[in-house]
Amino acid sequence: MEENLKYENYSSKTGSIIKKCINKDFRLKRNTHNTCSKCENENKEKDNYCRFCGASLSNIEKINVREEKNKNINPILKQLNLSSIIKTAVSSIAILFIMSIIFKVFVSIGFDDLGNFINPIHIMMGLNLGYVDVSSTNMLGSGSITAHLGLVLLLLGPIISLLLSNVLFMKNKNKSSKDVFLNSLGVGVVYAIIVFILSIISRMRLSFNDMLQYGMAVEASYRPMSVLLNGFIIAFLTTYLLNFKKKYNSENIYLTLLKKAVVIIATGYIVTFVILTGITLTDRSYLYEFGMYSYVDQISIGLILSQLSAYMWGFANFIPVTISNTSISAFSLITSDLFLDTKLIFAVMIALGSLIILLNGCHLKRKYKDSKVNVVLVFSACYAILMGILAIFSSVIIGGNISLLEMNNYQGSVVLGIPVLGAIISSFIYSFALTSIGHKLYVFDDNDIDKNIL
Repeated sequence: MEENLKYENYSSKTGSIIKKCINKDFRLKRNTHNTCSKCENENKEKDNYCRFCGASLSNIEKINVREEKNKNINPILKQLNLSSIIKTAVSSIAILFIMSIIFKVFVSIGFDDLGNFINPIHIMMGLNLGYVDVSSTNMLGSGSITAHLGLVLLLLGPIISLLLSNVLFMKNKNKSSKDVFLNSLGVGVVYAIIVFILSIISRMRLSFNDMLQYGMAVEASYRPMSVLLNGFIIAFLTTYLLNFKKKYNSENIYLTLLKKAVVIIATGYIVTFVILTGITLTDRSYLYEFGMYSYVDQISIGLILSQLSAYMWGFANFIPVTISNTSISAFSLITSDLFLDTKLIFAVMIALGSLIILLNGCHLKRKYKDSKVNVVLVFSACYAILMGILAIFSSVIIGGNISLLEMNNYQGSVVLGIPVLGAIISSFIYSFALTSIGHKLYVFDDNDIDKNIL
């Protein structure tokens, strides 16, 4: 008897389980309609044993692990629409490459040396706002520069290419908000992988044997991880916003609030750009204080205003911004050395930002008054993440040293932008506070309004 104890699964005295083992290769499968396989009588759904003959209503069957995995993966792959995702990502890269060739032609006309130095792939990486490292060596010394030219206007290149490819290959491929999210995720991943590979193969080294250059060698390369992250964000958001339709609003509140946060930031940015454009047409003196007036004749004024608009909107969210190496925040505005007119511009931005966020809080209360989800918290989280992304994209950082013909290396740096962590924290607190106020201030009931109208 004792020899058989090792084979027992249950105690003969108490009936408790002795061996707690699970064989993943087998499972119990209920008979169809709970019909007994012996007496062929039907039983209730909750029955485990036949009410007529006592036979088990379940059968043991072996699981094909590969088939089970395929059953779980296939629906996801089918919903991803891989063919459209690949076509969208690849065609957007092709369109962007054509844009880069055209851009190179203009650069070659205006700057002969620079046109010979860069190629279309470098331009593509620049349009995706990647970090670039440049180093130079010659007989007199060596130096390096790390640069991130986060010019918001450059994003138009990849955005336009993604919009065109989405219209060609992704249109009418989405039937629900989940489809939009998964397909956008897929386009973002494929696009990011392609630009990641391109950033690796775009590394270049040039040598100059001219006596005036003292045998100078220059190396330049984009940081693959920065290009990977930026590419994913650009492709995902562009695809998501283009394909997310109004009829999907009721399907997933989280995805709807994500789009809402994007719309609020875009609205604030556009309104800020319009205001700055109006001010600049009448008086450009404020550009002196930002150290940008000298660039007006060299660079398009639109490029400067598009960049300043991002910083101004960040400032309107109580985020400290750095312009021409000078940090400005809402708390230091009054004591700053800026002229009164410039301070008034910043004050207008604060009032504008507050109004937009407050109205958004009222809209959320009106639209989601019966929702069990904390819409204010979810919106603020999405808003803060997107403001962090704006901070990543809009930062302009040039630092390091470059060895010229002289024996000494000249140190220098340029910083314009918004701190990423500060943007996330400040915008979350700011949006949560003002959205909550707007949410509570909205006390109108649509039913009462309809009754008064009738």
